[in-house]
Order: sequence, then C-alpha cells, then structure tokens
Amino acid sequence: MAVCRSGHDTVFLQAAFLLLLLSMSAPISLAKVVCVRVTSEHTADTSDLGRFRQFAPWQDKTGNDLASAIWRYLCDYETGLYHFNEVLDGTDSFDEYATVRDPLKILNIYNMGYCGIFGPVLDGIFQGVGFERGRSFGLVKWNHCATEVWYDNAWHYFDMDVGGILLDSTGTVASLEEAQRHRSLWVAPPRSIEPFFPNESDKGRVFDIYHDSPVYRYYRWFEGTHTMDFYLRQGESFTRWWTPQGGRWNHLPRYSREKWVRDLILTPPVGMKPNHRDFTRWNHGNGLFHYAPNFAASSTDFQDGAYGVRNLAPGEQGLHLVEAGDAEAVFEVFTPYIIVAKVNDLDNVADDAEASVATLEAALPVDLAVSLDHGLTWKPAGTAPCGKKTVDLTSLVKGTYGYWLRLSASGDTKQAAIKSLSIDTWVQVAPISLPRLKKGENHLQYEAGDRYGLRTIPMLITPDASNPKDLEKYVVAMPENYDPQRHTARIRGDTTLRLAAPVGMKIAWLTVGATFQTHQGEQAAKTNNRIAYAVGQSSNFKEVYRSAVPTWVSHWRYNWDTDVRLDQPAQVVYVKFHGDPGLNTMRACLHLLPQDSPRTGIRITHTYDIADRRYEKTVNLAEPTAYTISCDGDPENVSATIAVPSR
Repeated sequence: MAVCRSGHDTVFLQAAFLLLLLSMSAPISLAKVVCVRVTSEHTADTSDLGRFRQFAPWQDKTGNDLASAIWRYLCDYETGLYHFNEVLDGTDSFDEYATVRDPLKILNIYNMGYCGIFGPVLDGIFQGVGFERGRSFGLVKWNHCATEVWYDNAWHYFDMDVGGILLDSTGTVASLEEAQRHRSLWVAPPRSIEPFFPNESDKGRVFDIYHDSPVYRYYRWFEGTHTMDFYLRQGESFTRWWTPQGGRWNHLPRYSREKWVRDLILTPPVGMKPNHRDFTRWNHGNGLFHYAPNFAASSTDFQDGAYGVRNLAPGEQGLHLVEAGDAEAVFEVFTPYIIVAKVNDLDNVADDAEASVATLEAALPVDLAVSLDHGLTWKPAGTAPCGKKTVDLTSLVKGTYGYWLRLSASGDTKQAAIKSLSIDTWVQVAPISLPRLKKGENHLQYEAGDRYGLRTIPMLITPDASNPKDLEKYVVAMPENYDPQRHTARIRGDTTLRLAAPVGMKIAWLTVGATFQTHQGEQAAKTNNRIAYAVGQSSNFKEVYRSAVPTWVSHWRYNWDTDVRLDQPAQVVYVKFHGDPGLNTMRACLHLLPQDSPRTGIRITHTYDIADRRYEKTVNLAEPTAYTISCDGDPENVSATIAVPSR
C-alpha cells in the first residue's frame, strides 16, 4: 500500500484499509484480558500516577510530607531511579523531542536517566499526584537540572538526579532561591535529612556554584500521553524479570561512541546500568510476550486473537482456506514497554537480533508483512516456505511499541495453510515497577481496568512531524505553514488529526498531547496554543486546552497532554491543534472498547529464590482479587508471569 501524498489521499487510504478489514470476517473478542495489573504492598503502582498517589505510605499525606515521601521513594536504593545517560526513543530526528521525559516510561520501562530527564519527570510526577504547580530548572554553572514544586504558598527544591534536598529550621524543604542565598542550608549540621550529593563532600563548594549561577526555568518539560495498559489473548503470556536477560536493552549508537558509557555497558552484566553503583541495586529488567495460539477447530484461540481474517478458519491441521484463492490473517503485537533486541556487536546495529520473532509451521508458502502504523502502510518481512520457519523481525520492529503482522497465503478450497504460529517479543522493563515479594506474608492484588475503571484496549498514535511522509498519513490535510527543519516551530496555525478506531471497536476516551513553542518571560501571555476535538466529523470542535504560560518560563518549548472523555463511544475523533507561536509534535493514545466484554481469568506465577533454592508460586484467578504468598526466608525475586491459557 503506497504512502499517501495529500490530506485527501490520507483519508482515502484510511477508508480503503477500513473497507479491507470489513471485507474480512471480524474476530470475536472471546477471552482477551485487558488492562491487567499485578501489584504488591511493597511497591507503589507506577502504571498510572493517580494510582501511584494511593500508595499506602503516603496515601494520607499532603504538602511537604507528601512531596518528601515521594522524593525519598524515588531516590531509594530499592525503589528509586538511577543516573545513566541520555534516554531516547521514537523516530523524531530532533533529540529535544526524542528524549524520554514521560514519567510512566521512566518509572516502568527505563528506571534511569540523567538530570535533564529527572528534573522534568519529577515535575510530572508531582503534578500527576495532585500538586497543581511545578517546574524544572537548569542551573547553568553546574550544567544541572532539578525540580521545584509549589505548596504552602512557596516553591520547594527537590533534586532526584543527585538525591538531595535542603531543609530549613522547621524541617520544610527549601526553595532554589533560598538554596542560592543561604550557605547555612548547605553546611549546617543535618536536621532530619542529610543532603545526599555523593560526588560533592564539600557542600560549601556546591553552594558557591549555586550562589551566582544563572537559572533557566522550564514549564511542563514532561510528557503525559503514554499508557501502561495492555491486554493478553488466549495462548499468551507476559513474563517480567528483575534482572537483564541475555543482553537485551534499548541500545543507542551514541552509547558506543562515548567511552565511559561504552565501558559501563560492557561491565557485566552487559547492558544499561547506573554509573553510581551505590545509588541502586538494579540494572535494567526485561520482559517477554509469548503468543502461541492453538489453531485447532476445537479451540477458540484464533477467533480471540486475530485482529482481522479473510478466507481462513481453524481446522484439524491448523488454519485452512475456506475457499480457493487468497487468504490472510492479521495479528497485533502491542506492548506499553519498548521492544528491544539482543545487542551483539555494539558498533553494528545490523546484527541486533530476536527483538520479535515469528515461528510458523506452514503447509503453504506464507508471505509476512509488518505495519507500524495500524495498517496504513506495510513492509515485506519475508516468506515462510512449507515446513517450519523462524522469521526475525528485529530490523523492522525494534525500538517501537508494537506492530501488526500480516500472514498471506494462496491455495485451494479446504487446503491446509498455517499449522501453527508463535510470536516472541522482548521488551525492556524497570525493576522498580514489579510486584516484589519479601520475607513473611505478602499481600498482592490482581486488578483490571484503565484509570476510569473501563476495560479498554490502548492504541498509540505517534505521527512523526520531522518526516512529512509520515505526518501526511495522519492529518486531514497537510498544514499550510509547515517546515520540518524549523525545529522550534515546525507548524504554525492549524492542523487536524483523524483518529479512527479499528473495525469492531469504539473509542471510549483518549489522551492527546503536543509539544508547543512558547513566548518567554513577560511575553508569555501572548502565547495562543490550543487543542480541540470533534466526534464523527471535522467540524464543531470543542476546545480542551488553551495556553496560559507563566511569565517565569525561560525556555522556548513546553508540553501539554490531556484526557478527553467522550459522552458516547465513537468510531472517529478529530483533534485540531493550533500552534501560535508554534506546534512541533502531536501524539495520542486511544482507549478502545472491544465489541464484546473481555474476560478476567488469568494465571499468575511468581518465581523467586531463597537460599539458592528456586520456588514457583502459581495462582489461578477467575477475576480481579487479592491473594497472598508467604516466604519463609528472604526471597530474591526472579520473575513474575501473567498468562491467559489457551482454550
């Protein structure tokens, strides 16, 4: 399917693909289990900042007590983040927009960053748990970034990167301005918390740096559209490990070019890890989605798991053609965790492997194709001849958050086509997000449902505004004033995204976001960026955001992300962005209602070691509920698996 060349062509291409899916027999949502979460009393629920706010140790706290408790947790050896280096994902060619500053991604996928990530991420976490005002800032003379949050009618300075706060005589966290004015905050005997600047034993010297350093203040430098919701189909499992599994991480070529980063990565276990070992016990974790549906006629796995199907049906020998001619089936791989490869030669990305591997046993030659844009365009992924064949999709899918896999074959009536299929997809996982076990009785919880309590299926939409051909696929019409090389203001004026649910689903709600340019200082009030939406047709838009940028901002761009809850589920939603002085990126996450009510039955397995002996505890749960696991000794957590058995 060719890439479209105009806004009208985009709409035609989308409509044509919808007709293609309509021509297929629609899959029946028999047993997908959606929005799955397993949590432990020992670990905050990082899947959503609203749920993060409800963690028992700070659930009833406010103000200084709440901010301090969250900061301590995020700097803790067991539960906190650690310093590494730049973290980027996505396809945007400009680092400013590719750098990961989404709190959910950092808390659940990466577990790491550097000050230019941690400053805005902590701002985003504070605002996500209910603090109404916050900001990150850049301290020029220390080349450093940290966070301030507003409560009790004052600003308060929290530093997650170096794990430091400064307390006044009342035990209240001081502001940056106070930190710059009062040497005593740095050198006086500690009161209740010792500022932890591990590389600077002479706090007076740090004060001297702070005292006369210029400061740049950043407004909403964080993003907030990502979701950690996911679903599992019949015959699918998801295993997450606390430790690296076979050298799999989101490797950037730039890591290899900087000696200290390269040396750090090559230090066993090979992969991303802290450059201050005493900050954390963790490196990075991994996860594996394993999907192996049963294609026998007696099983409902195929009906449950195929995204779309034409002229194929399960039978005694697996999938067979219903009629003579062409046939195809489409399967979705979706993950809220970034897909990562087994990194072999650090200097040769071409030999990365096993990010996602499809294994087929075919009775006919089967052509494979991959789509990264929900079926708008396809890339060939090879041919599986008769017999068993493994196809490594790494070069097409690593660094993404999912894809569609299309299997195509031709043959005679009732002819066997695909006897079996399995898909193994590796992802990167933050160990701090996993449901930890400790010595004694552990109280855990299986939950299902998105932040509004709905059983929805997420769909990420991420147009690449640095690439006109990619942007063209999503917008109703190409913006009139658009220059992808104008990095601070790619789009001026209006542009509209068309967001369509796949056949058989409807949009219950969505999160939309953008990176805007802003005027600065006293001119900030002139900023006039906006977001609006319309249901069903591109007219009668309802505004959901109009800029109100504070005059203290001294950076040229900011983000805004917001939820849009629809009065009624809809097939199509249009989102109009207005950039004045500029719009640079757009993003959305659709939360889709499946045609039939999802099921809730799952199997959970916790694997852990006590005194060099391996233990596995498996529970089968018919619906969301609490459960307990008792550990006689101190467990070393190994993995946690959630599975929906084949039927």
